[in-house]
Amino acid sequence: MAHRLEDLGRDVRHAARLLRRNAGFTLVAGLTLALGIGATSAIFSVLYATVIAPLPYPDYERLVWIEAATDEGAGRTLPVDMVAGIREATQTLEGISHAFTGGVNVTLTGPGGAERVFAEQVSFHTFEVLGVQPVVGRWFEPETVVQGNATPEMVISYRLWQRIFDGDPDVVGKRLPGWNAGWGETIVGVMPRGFYTHPSRADTDIWGVLENPGATIGRIKPGVGIEQAQSELEVMLRQQDTPETWHARLAPLYDVYRSGYSAPLSMLLGAVGFVLLIAAVNVANLQLNRGVTREAEMATRAALGAGRWKLLRQLLIENGVLALVGGTLGILVALAGIRVFVAVAPNFYAPSEEIAVNGPVLGFILAICLLTAILSGLIPGLRTSKPDLGASIKQGGRGVAGRGRLGVRRVLVVSEIALAMILLVGAGLMIHSYARLTHVDIGMDPDGVLRMDVNFNGMDRYRTRHASNHYSVTPEISNFYTQVLDRLRALPGVVSAASTSNLPPRTGPPLGFRILGDQRVGDEADQATFYHEVSPGYFETMRIPLTRGRAFAERDNESAPGVVIVSETLARQFFGDEDPIGRTVLVDVTEANPGLEADRAREIVGVAGDVRMGLESEFAPIMYVPYRQNLTDYPGFAYFWIHAVQDFVVRTAGDPAPVAAAAREVFVDVDPTVAVEGMMPMSESLSALAAGRQFWMQLLGIFAGLGIVLAAIGIYGVVSYSVEQRTHEFGIRTALGAQRAEILWLVLREGALLTVLGLILGIGGAFAATRQLESQLFGITRMDPITIAAVTVFLVAVALLACYLPGRRAAALDPVRALRAE
Repeated sequence: MAHRLEDLGRDVRHAARLLRRNAGFTLVAGLTLALGIGATSAIFSVLYATVIAPLPYPDYERLVWIEAATDEGAGRTLPVDMVAGIREATQTLEGISHAFTGGVNVTLTGPGGAERVFAEQVSFHTFEVLGVQPVVGRWFEPETVVQGNATPEMVISYRLWQRIFDGDPDVVGKRLPGWNAGWGETIVGVMPRGFYTHPSRADTDIWGVLENPGATIGRIKPGVGIEQAQSELEVMLRQQDTPETWHARLAPLYDVYRSGYSAPLSMLLGAVGFVLLIAAVNVANLQLNRGVTREAEMATRAALGAGRWKLLRQLLIENGVLALVGGTLGILVALAGIRVFVAVAPNFYAPSEEIAVNGPVLGFILAICLLTAILSGLIPGLRTSKPDLGASIKQGGRGVAGRGRLGVRRVLVVSEIALAMILLVGAGLMIHSYARLTHVDIGMDPDGVLRMDVNFNGMDRYRTRHASNHYSVTPEISNFYTQVLDRLRALPGVVSAASTSNLPPRTGPPLGFRILGDQRVGDEADQATFYHEVSPGYFETMRIPLTRGRAFAERDNESAPGVVIVSETLARQFFGDEDPIGRTVLVDVTEANPGLEADRAREIVGVAGDVRMGLESEFAPIMYVPYRQNLTDYPGFAYFWIHAVQDFVVRTAGDPAPVAAAAREVFVDVDPTVAVEGMMPMSESLSALAAGRQFWMQLLGIFAGLGIVLAAIGIYGVVSYSVEQRTHEFGIRTALGAQRAEILWLVLREGALLTVLGLILGIGGAFAATRQLESQLFGITRMDPITIAAVTVFLVAVALLACYLPGRRAAALDPVRALRAE
């Protein structure tokens, strides 16, 4: 064993000396491998953090997701009393709790001004089931429950503790500045850094208690299987007088939390794996080229008694050392790649700080280095380790078997082109799909519009709480809207300003309505529409055309008769060819607010053009009402949120960005405690709706770019090697009168043949590989002919350019020097 280790050490030292001696080759090959290894490792680091890494809870393997499933497979949450009954009677669960029972953005006011944070409501037992201890203080105590199943206690995040209280260990018992959400008053604990109840809620800064139905989680007792726990809960459901169509369904919490990330990241890892393969093929070609100069060395070693296995081992060790060089540089590429990933996909995985080059990722890099060493070194090693002794000595070390080696290189380059074609087709499909999506006519003109959002939830000045625990807005909210809109309209460069309760992508609550005087009766007379509150000037600001009737005016206030404007889809769907102007409708607010009276009767005074509430959505029936009507009439969940969450839009004469600072000052002047969010040009806001496809487009574009660069280098290397091997032939052709254009055509023809073969294989591979992209495409198929044609032309152009450079060199050969060199 010691002897073998000594031999291995000697071979490694010899490989290192050779690589230092051939610094140029080492640099090119190392950088090529670094690109492939680094890009692959960056995606693996994301995959590890989101899919493979353990959840941040003690004994997370025993945590389960619990729901009642119907015969059709749809999941339902368990009622609060049912969860309480299971907690008391279960023999298989250590704990069970509702989680994510509510959540809302709230406003805090401090030395830095107003800011919005996310506050999540959970059950008393949520933290107990998850098993994560606070770093300061304690969990919630059930005996502190007050009216509404809430508690006056709150737990805050580690980052909020640091930001507002500077990590004060005596934070327990204090209150947050400006907190007024109607639940939670006193801080009783601080959760550890990076804690979350769900990855999508990693930005939560405050937790309070609300015992409402929600997602249910449980912790199975040690030694109990998930099937046993599910059987017990199935019996309990039957005892709770639940419908026979309900069945207990349990799943590991790990699987539920990770399920949304596995498929897309596995596809990305496969895509970046193509880049790694192209890099390995490139290095293999470099090794074959270098092997020509080592024929004499290998022949001498063989003549001195070295067997083929020993020669092959030495070559593979050299390639392994080279792969380690590439892997070391690849760590830097991976770190940069992680930053790029987080930048282009900021909302893909909320706890993005977990994505890092850690121990498991370093182990993956080492494994990739070894795999790459074999992939890029085996074929060159097999050829170089079997030298022709007689030919090598006769050629004086200049290299032999050029044609055979050239054939292998051609096969490798065809493979590179095929892999690059697959990547380019994937990227091209996403680019084409994204272009179609962003050019969808949404029914309004977003250019030149600045949008901003306000949310009055938790601000007692703008709401009134009723005995039913429902809220309604106060008259102050109408005064706020009026003042803000008047001041916005007076800003320099502002053409018009308005507000709405629902700007894309918010759709508003679907409410039923009745057409008064309609001869139909019963269920047929009940319709459904999206309900939007808007201010006067909204249609003008958003440039939504009014095809019939009039727009809202300042006179359409609380004391005026009820009016409504309907969309063309609503008019066509419910009135047909009849003119809806003058007809009367009654909105059924009781549908969302049981126990309330219906809305006032509203006369249809206008018909507006259709608007999409999302880039991929169809035109939906929409009903617009003046925001000044019914502001305080109806307390209730749906109506309160319609009134208390508003989008303000400002149309400017030019670029809206310069108006942003002045617009923000308007809100501060009217009420500095109101936080303004989402201030951005409307065009950017709509582009964000396509963020998912933009994410795929950007990453696949990066990988395709790397692939095409590496493929171009490979084509250039093979054609250059071919030109070198055919120097004598080109010299004779030139001496016999061949023109430069003819020599250039010979070289380009060889490259074109390799490219065509690679394209044929690549199109076939793309047909299979893009199957997983189908769900991400919009308006095109996965074998879209326009995309295929564009990618083909682009790849052919790149390949011909890579062939042109050595072809021009061949055409410029001096025939005398070429023949003399031979």
